[in-house]
Amino acid sequence: MKTDETLPQHWFLLAKERLAAADAVFAACGACASAVELLQEAVERYLKGFLIGNGWPLQRIHNLSTLLDAAVERDSRFKSFADLCENLTAQFWEQHYPGGDLTDVGADYEALRRQAGELVALILASF
Repeated sequence: MKTDETLPQHWFLLAKERLAAADAVFAACGACASAVELLQEAVERYLKGFLIGNGWPLQRIHNLSTLLDAAVERDSRFKSFADLCENLTAQFWEQHYPGGDLTDVGADYEALRRQAGELVALILASF
């Protein structure tokens, strides 16, 4: 299958796979850096799919807070996910390259995953 970056459904397809992978890694390994990275990537793709579906020109960025700000411009209900996006982005960068402090990475994984599920439900209800 060839994907198209202009189709929200293709972003959601890739996001759904990463979310399932995050759940599988968490089930196998617990709250680890890989689960956090996969969760961040899933949320990023869901947000990009939502934004593209609402006329946003694709930006190749990984900061969830920046993406959320663009989503809030289109729907104020996204404001409630500011802490999720800030926290998940911070943990993503801590573990993405060696040199970060891994002490707290994944410590609140279950709460992040629950909030991510709520964000995904809001996004999918929009389509």
